[in-house]
Amino acid sequence: MTGADRMSGWTQAVLDYLTGSAGSRFRNQEVTITDHWQGRDNLLWRVKCGDGADAVVKMFTDAGQARSRRQFDGQTQFAAAGLAPEPLWYDRYPHGLPRQILVYRWIDGEAVTLADRFHRLAHADAVARVHSSDRDEVQRFSPHPFNLLTFWQIWQAGEGPLREWVSAAPAPLLTEQLSMLWSAAHRLMGAALPLLGETPPSPVHGDLSAENALFHRGQVLLVDWEFFGLGDPAQEIARFLFYEGEDWSDGGKNEWRDSHRAGTSDPSLPERIDLYLRLLNFQAVTFLLEGIRQGTVPALADTDADGALFHSFLIGALTAALRRSLAMWELSPLGEGDFQLLSDEISCLSKTELPER
Repeated sequence: MTGADRMSGWTQAVLDYLTGSAGSRFRNQEVTITDHWQGRDNLLWRVKCGDGADAVVKMFTDAGQARSRRQFDGQTQFAAAGLAPEPLWYDRYPHGLPRQILVYRWIDGEAVTLADRFHRLAHADAVARVHSSDRDEVQRFSPHPFNLLTFWQIWQAGEGPLREWVSAAPAPLLTEQLSMLWSAAHRLMGAALPLLGETPPSPVHGDLSAENALFHRGQVLLVDWEFFGLGDPAQEIARFLFYEGEDWSDGGKNEWRDSHRAGTSDPSLPERIDLYLRLLNFQAVTFLLEGIRQGTVPALADTDADGALFHSFLIGALTAALRRSLAMWELSPLGEGDFQLLSDEISCLSKTELPER
């Protein structure tokens, strides 16, 4: 069933729930569905009611119970401060619907554009206000690692199998580069963890991105609080800067960081952000390699045009990630003659299995 078919099939059920369920605050009212769309792991409807309410109904289709509760808690805590849409109700067992739903007020606004200075500074201010809020008001942890130590423990646990697999393949150049990067990471973490490894967690949104924000009346509201909880604001910021990197300049990123820092009181935050940025650049390399090792990347077939195109993209992405990581860690860059060799080695990896113990 396609996403459009699934959306269409549930629209009438959502309308029936809103107008007839005892759990609905719109029960026995005239309700009109004016729009609908599909998120990554959810379905959403915009509805207008006879009492003038304009709202969004969000049905969670993946890990709904945990995510819906986190989002409800986040919006409940920050709506009064103008940082989130006001939640109207949360229904864990909605009658006639298969998953949890959250209903919150519709907010008119425009998409946040990080290249726009006003949007950028308003976004930094909103994030700083979340990070500086009272941690005692938050009842659960974000699913992301909550400090540098847990981040390192989770990621580094996969080092041995990955290095063994790469070493078993005819990939001496990649083996050498991977070894250099892991050695540099261990040196860095050996120095950083005693000082910065176990900083106290703070409230975090959990999924910062421009698409999860609205510019509304000169301020930014954050939406999609599905990963809200206690976590590491430095990690959240580093992920945001890393994954939104193509949409704005380095100067814009520095301005965002300066604006955020002005709204917080954590003296170690800048250093920890820089640490995470280095780690995330290397982690991008290991995640791509792990995808090949786990078989989530299809095997290369010379006769499969789509497969060849995908592998060409994969080789380009992995080579770019490796080059960027070597530069970030101030290690010897790849030579001009290394790129074809690296391409050949990556192709071989898709056919190499982890050796038997």
